[in-house]
Amino acid sequence: MTLKNTIETYQSLQPFFTIDELNANTKLIRERHGKDLTRSTYRVLDILHRYSCKYYGVSYRSKSKIAAELGISRKTVTRACQQLESLGTIQQHSLKRHNGDKRRSSNAIVFIRLEPSKTENVPTKCPNKETPLDSKQQNPSFHDTYASQPSLYNRFKSILSNSTGDQSVASRLFGIYKAQSIKLMKFEIHKDQGELFEDLAIQALRITTQATKNKKIKNLTGYYDGVLRELISKTLFGDLFKEFSVAPDFKLCTH
Repeated sequence: MTLKNTIETYQSLQPFFTIDELNANTKLIRERHGKDLTRSTYRVLDILHRYSCKYYGVSYRSKSKIAAELGISRKTVTRACQQLESLGTIQQHSLKRHNGDKRRSSNAIVFIRLEPSKTENVPTKCPNKETPLDSKQQNPSFHDTYASQPSLYNRFKSILSNSTGDQSVASRLFGIYKAQSIKLMKFEIHKDQGELFEDLAIQALRITTQATKNKKIKNLTGYYDGVLRELISKTLFGDLFKEFSVAPDFKLCTH
């Protein structure tokens, strides 16, 4: 399925919630696969990391721009991404423009969250915003402590494992919950409702996993996003909607 190049898409693809997690994951890739990577692949990995700091772990930098920045061919960048993908460190998603002619846009390249072993210590700093690579930054070191997963995230993984047997989308679904809840908790009226949002996130996940048993869902993350939005809307604003003569039409996002 081809996704649209929108902020919502990038947020839903985010595998990490902090820069620290992104740094730690990239350090793991370098430690585990550094000997297997070609010099070009190593440099592409570094630049993908640098351009994944706005939506943690998601780069939408085009391969042509990466090639120009590194002074290599686009084919070399493509081969580097294919090698990283074959090692299970990134995923590439086709994007299309969300407006205008809606032609194909550049890919979204998403880092896959790696689980560190007990013997792996992952400790540095990603820039606070995306910055180009210059000659002094060809070999940055990534040094930061891996953040332990919150208990709610472990519940996500457990529910997915028990219901679908697949935990691979846990980080994306958790990212959708974080994006929706954080946006609302910025408002004074909702700032103390973190526990409520957690309950709704779990409820939405159970509804989503149950739905997979009754029908084929092509876009699980989109479906979960729609279910969670509906639950939050009905829970927070249900009484308000009763004042209207026509109830709002909630629709699940299934595409």
